[in-house]
Amino acid sequence: MPSAPLTSAQTAQLGDAVGRIAAYAARSLVDTYPHLDLEQLVETFTRPVAVDGTARRYLAALEGGATPADAAGRAGVALMRAWADARLAAQAAAQAARTA
Repeated sequence: MPSAPLTSAQTAQLGDAVGRIAAYAARSLVDTYPHLDLEQLVETFTRPVAVDGTARRYLAALEGGATPADAAGRAGVALMRAWADARLAAQAAAQAARTA
């Protein structure tokens, strides 16, 4: 995380970066899995908890020396993995409930 508070301009840049990460991650998933709903994915990826996690990962990668593009890629991959893990866990729970 940044050692100093972000300026208004930095906050706007971070918001733009996180928004682009969410949009590109959603589009990538829909391109790979066309049955997914793009609007629903964007809504999921822009929920406060997702935005916070994506922003933290993005900033941490930047502070670790990554370029903005690499930091965005890392944050996007983490966002998609978190979504996939949550989806698999929900499916497993639903399957367990059906068999119980």
